[in-house]
Amino acid sequence: MPTLISRRTLLRDAVVLCDALTLVASFAAAYFYVAIILHRSFLPSVSNVGLITLIVPIWLICLSEFGFYTAPINVNTPGRELLARLLRAHFVAGLILLAVMYLTRSQAVSRLFLQVFLIIGFAMLTAEKLALRTYLNRAQRRAPLQRPKALLITAVATAGHYVKIVSERASMMTDVVGILSIGAPNGHVGAGSFPPILGVAEDLPVVLRNRVVDEVVVASPMNYAALEQLSRWCSIRGILLRIMVEVPRPVLGAWGADYLGDGAFMLSLSTVPQNAYYLAFKRSVDVIGAAVGLIACAVAYLCYGQRLRRESGASALFRQQRVGWNGRRFTLYKFRTMRADSEQLKAALDERNEMNGPIFKLKDDPRVTPTGRKLRRRHLDELPQFWNVLKGDMSLVGTRPPTDDETVAYLEHHQRRLSIKPGLTGLWQLNGNGAVKDFEDVVKLDCEYIDNWSLWLDAKIVARTVTKVMRGDAW
Repeated sequence: MPTLISRRTLLRDAVVLCDALTLVASFAAAYFYVAIILHRSFLPSVSNVGLITLIVPIWLICLSEFGFYTAPINVNTPGRELLARLLRAHFVAGLILLAVMYLTRSQAVSRLFLQVFLIIGFAMLTAEKLALRTYLNRAQRRAPLQRPKALLITAVATAGHYVKIVSERASMMTDVVGILSIGAPNGHVGAGSFPPILGVAEDLPVVLRNRVVDEVVVASPMNYAALEQLSRWCSIRGILLRIMVEVPRPVLGAWGADYLGDGAFMLSLSTVPQNAYYLAFKRSVDVIGAAVGLIACAVAYLCYGQRLRRESGASALFRQQRVGWNGRRFTLYKFRTMRADSEQLKAALDERNEMNGPIFKLKDDPRVTPTGRKLRRRHLDELPQFWNVLKGDMSLVGTRPPTDDETVAYLEHHQRRLSIKPGLTGLWQLNGNGAVKDFEDVVKLDCEYIDNWSLWLDAKIVARTVTKVMRGDAW
């Protein structure tokens, strides 16, 4: 008996295959229309293959990003919502294709062909999605003999919730043949096609002998002894036993489950990236980037270290305690771009703060030394932070690490920006220098990064940071 996860995986892979075949068919239809009907010769056969191998992955990735593969397929999704998402995915994929072709200077490709493909492709993908939804909807209603038969054990009052979930999730494809009540049954759950009440939970052995049942689903809390007895009855007969656990719908993030052994499971609500492979790759990039950055830091120190010491009257390196991942304190390193008594003078400058909220930024800060201003213009003062990245206190990309006095003034929702490692650069850093002056907007940018984190997003932020550094318009 396949698990719910394997059913979803099988259905998802089938949808991905259907989408890929639809794209190939759309490409062929567009080629036939332009080359045969309009008598336009525009692509050699080798280029055809190259273009379709570019189109298929771009479209599949975009469809995945817009939720066509990640979420369980809901057969009751309104057609208008489905088409709106498909249109957005198709539009983004088209832009990416045009950008790639522009960057690779693919001049041999006909613009007319691309226009025809985009039109035919959207029409055929729309037809495929609607046909797939119609098929799954009918498959749900037909209830063929090979579909799993489920026996539901639950409090009668809550049975309707599980039945509704089964009716909406195409990947479950299950027929609920009856209900065993936890406690004395108190009447009918519903009318018409609603599953009948066959007794109470203790009647399970009798029901299993007299009914075709492939799986037993416990959808309401039960005491440990009763659950142990149910598991024994199901195990003896080789019947699949499922236990549905309901948790609060998260405002942010998603729930996950881990098996700890000895019948214990850990449910986790995560609002930050948890993919171990992606995070390990991110850390590897951090280490490599930090090693390269520290070489640049050494060069900058040799060039500017003596001047920084002379102008500031203190060491060329500035050390300050910052707040990192989930409140961890660490020592942040920067080139000293201000006078040695800058921290004592800060209180007198608070009224000139150009930011709204618990964060300080002042464009014409009188504490900044001439050489310090030169370094700040290209963010060279932050080069020593590559040491923090190498140590693991920070990442190349993340949120800005706040000071202790800033976090004291944080509201509850501000704390979320501390849920990942701080970074040398990030969305706010790219939009700083007066463009974002309200701390609430800073938090929104940080949360946007956390919610949409990917290796590709990190790569884009690093690329934009390099461009910003080269412009030299910081302060």
